[in-house]
Amino acid sequence: MSNETETLTLDPAPLEGQDFSPFGEVISLEATPRLPIDLYSGRNAVHGPVVLESDETPEFILFRVGYRGGDIRYLERHTGMTQTFIPLGGDPYVCVVAAPGAPLRDGFPEPGALRAFLVPGDVCLNLRRGTWHEPPFPTRDGQMFLISSQPGVTRGLQASPDPNGEVHLMDVDKRNPVHRTGRALRVSMP
Repeated sequence: MSNETETLTLDPAPLEGQDFSPFGEVISLEATPRLPIDLYSGRNAVHGPVVLESDETPEFILFRVGYRGGDIRYLERHTGMTQTFIPLGGDPYVCVVAAPGAPLRDGFPEPGALRAFLVPGDVCLNLRRGTWHEPPFPTRDGQMFLISSQPGVTRGLQASPDPNGEVHLMDVDKRNPVHRTGRALRVSMP
């Protein structure tokens, strides 16, 4: 392998009108069914439900994300839970995913299995168990998210990565694309 690493760049597609079902559920006024619950004489609307699955007691973590450009440092997955990204503040974000059953090459999702989505700031995503993902890419510095977790995921994410930047502990399977494939990954940021 040469000193120069090949880079694969993903262009995010707008989430509207795209099929997100291989990766999880979209939680929005447009995508989530309205329930026949009449609160306060029709002044409110209730949409859902979206089910949070977790083999352990679910928890939430508040995540403030520094703007990091479009470099995809790793993809991770959690098989013991679904994971929900709830943006706070209304700013759009980018989500990079591969389906739970995506074909792997050198233990990493094949390039054709990777997708990137530009997600409106009032839309939440509930990722299926085992969906490969990078934490949300903010479109501005300091963007905040409420993210579902469970103790095994939270503790696993606190673990020090191995020399290749990977973590395989508890319910965290975090893999480095450059180490696994010799190819860097990037997403075009809006």
